[in-house]
Amino acid sequence: MKSFGEKLFIIIFCLYNTYKIYPEQNLVFYFLISLIISCTLDLIDNKKIKALIYILFVLISFSKSVFILYIPLILYNLYLDFGVYALLYLPLIFINFSLMNLFLSILSTYLTIMNKKHRLLRNEKREIRDKLRENTYYLQRYNEQIRKDKEKNIQIAILTERNRIARELHDSIGHVISSSILQLESLKIIAGETELVQKLEFLQKTLTAGMNDIRESIHNLYRESLDLDKKIEDLCAELPDIETEFLYRVESNLSYELKHDILSVIREGITNCVKHSNASRLKISLLEQPHFYTIIIKDNGNKYDENNKSGMGLFSIKEIAEKYNGFLNYQFDNGFKIHLTLMKGE
Repeated sequence: MKSFGEKLFIIIFCLYNTYKIYPEQNLVFYFLISLIISCTLDLIDNKKIKALIYILFVLISFSKSVFILYIPLILYNLYLDFGVYALLYLPLIFINFSLMNLFLSILSTYLTIMNKKHRLLRNEKREIRDKLRENTYYLQRYNEQIRKDKEKNIQIAILTERNRIARELHDSIGHVISSSILQLESLKIIAGETELVQKLEFLQKTLTAGMNDIRESIHNLYRESLDLDKKIEDLCAELPDIETEFLYRVESNLSYELKHDILSVIREGITNCVKHSNASRLKISLLEQPHFYTIIIKDNGNKYDENNKSGMGLFSIKEIAEKYNGFLNYQFDNGFKIHLTLMKGE
């Protein structure tokens, strides 16, 4: 827009100068030819073709000196394309010298220099802006990763403490109660009185029941540290407007870190469905194969956001896939589908 305004200013004064010098001639032809040449130079990017056009203008200027009065218009493009070499055009002005033409040529060159500087500053500004956006994006990713790592570390600390408590219960209290039950069994054999034996049996049953409760509590501590199946079902239950189907076929004992990463993938998949799709059904499958685990998240939405390809959700899932030497594929075909493969460790 800036270039258009400057060229329009130069055209008006070139036209005025031409009519001032040749008031009796019909100058429309010369004006249109010069204008067409200038517009053609704006549209062409090939410098060789542009050089031929500039040479052509020199030739027609020698044949028709009226064209020399439109040199300021051509100079504007010439300096943008070839820089200081545009000054080689200036001697042509003296073939049909006009003080205003000289002034317009100098002004055109000056405006072009300023325009070129403005373009450089604008490009630098654009590069800085893009760099800031890129840095902001990476900073968001970094902060998100820190948040996830912090959450994971907290969960690992909780799991470690639960396991420690469970182990202590099993090793200390469990051992003591087991020993007491065995001693009561021995006392029942030694004792001769029926009433005493009955009391010992009652005490033995009480201790046995307590021992079973402790075992159950220890088992729950281990199991509740991260019940992946239940956690995923809880996530599905939080979607009242979407009909969910969850298929869980995993027999191996997964590590806590793998459970946490799988849960993160499924949480991102559900978030993606809620934010970017108008789906009414969502199917989540977690399957175990001999050498890898497969996660499939598929909805039936008919709306697809192209910007979602570069979103942080899919990027996080891709990072988890790379962590386990796996593969991530996603496509839109009668709904958005995420297919993730996580390789088992050796």
